[in-house]
Amino acid sequence: MPSPVASHCNCVCRVLSNSARIIITTEAFNVIQLTYISTPTRSMSNDDLMDILNNSRHNNACLGVSGMLLYTGEAFIQVLEGEEKVIDELVTDIKKDPRHKEFRIIERKKITAREYAEWSMGFKRVDKDDLRLVPGLNKFFETDLSGSLSADKSDLINKLTHHFLSESKKKNIHDELSLDQEDKFIYFLHAMIRFGVKTLALLMMLTVLWCVFDVMVVIYQEILIHPINTLGKSEILHVFGSFMIVLIAVEIFINITLYIRNDVIPVKMVVATALMAVARKIIVFDFHDVSAMHVIGTGLLVIALGGCYWLLEREFKVHSD
Repeated sequence: MPSPVASHCNCVCRVLSNSARIIITTEAFNVIQLTYISTPTRSMSNDDLMDILNNSRHNNACLGVSGMLLYTGEAFIQVLEGEEKVIDELVTDIKKDPRHKEFRIIERKKITAREYAEWSMGFKRVDKDDLRLVPGLNKFFETDLSGSLSADKSDLINKLTHHFLSESKKKNIHDELSLDQEDKFIYFLHAMIRFGVKTLALLMMLTVLWCVFDVMVVIYQEILIHPINTLGKSEILHVFGSFMIVLIAVEIFINITLYIRNDVIPVKMVVATALMAVARKIIVFDFHDVSAMHVIGTGLLVIALGGCYWLLEREFKVHSD
């Protein structure tokens, strides 16, 4: 549910609107997690829910609050995380919102790390189909949550919030070579490929170190042993080229390790690596030796890769909450 925004909060938000993710992942002292349930005073339309969600995300990013909101049609269930004083003031404002009533706190506890750190306010509209096949939650909509809440009902609500938190995290996990396989043969193949990838990563690490040593040799040969007045463009470009090789090697190493990580979607990183590699190559172009068509082709390639990365970034950003 939204809360009124203080004037000082608006001022801060204008400055920090692009830093919300940093704010909500920075831990402060006395951080707490509070879960509450309330009853809507009327049926909520999609526009009503979007208004609540947009205001909550804006305000929470400003206040350094993270969390998740669930709407079941008959109840609002919200988890809030943040500094204790901020959460207490926010809850006071939330209670005054006329769009809900029967505000009841399910759980309030101190935490050392946020569970919802990536969301200024995650959201899910819950219906029976979402829970029909979930053990322990398939009877949720048959449970009367009005009035005082027993320990069993509070436990059921906590299970609901953790279920959707877990489901959301699973969607962001990308594991091409998972070892969680029932088929022993597939498990063996994945294990072998993982071993091969780790070997490649080790060899690439040695290559990066060799390239760094090569940079030092090039600097010595091109700059240090010659008088400064003889230093020309070709020598500088040679040094720059050596640095570019190291940076590209580092990016290749990162791409190799992506296959054994489950927190990164490789396509975005691969496109970013290709874009950076091409852009860095432009830095060391000697335009006296490069043809016009080569320059035009490189420019079109940069535009294509940049456009692809922008589309991927926009897509991930849209679904991040």
